[in-house]
Amino acid sequence: MRAPHHHTARTATHPPSIFKNAPGKDRDPNQATPDNAPDPGSNPGTARPVLVCRTCRTMVTRPELSVEVDGSHRHVFFNPHGLVFDLGCFASARNVLPTGPKTDEFTWFAGYAWQAVVCAGCAGLLGWRYTGQGHAFFGLILPALIEADEDHS
Repeated sequence: MRAPHHHTARTATHPPSIFKNAPGKDRDPNQATPDNAPDPGSNPGTARPVLVCRTCRTMVTRPELSVEVDGSHRHVFFNPHGLVFDLGCFASARNVLPTGPKTDEFTWFAGYAWQAVVCAGCAGLLGWRYTGQGHAFFGLILPALIEADEDHS
């Protein structure tokens, strides 16, 4: 199964409000932070927001793991079939499973190979894992995710 990709890209100018002031949004994308790393600015017992699969509510990533790639966290692309994908870039994700081979054919990010990733809970397409240029990141489909409190995901 080939994941949808195309050479042409448009970058959106207004990120969703959940990412607007996300901690770490300006950090170096080469410095990935693990999902389970403690947040030095958080209070114990306080629920932190997480991003979960819209379909099955499986935890996928955190807003503070957002990174900029090619100058932006958020990108809007369309594939050869005309389907539009609104992606957010993240340093890491969990509960996702790779599907299909890695390829650099029709990549949306020059210098990066991609592999589709699906939700481990429901097998719905969540986006792509990109590898290259010394690091990796996830391009996750923003409408496939919703924000939830960590203790309610």
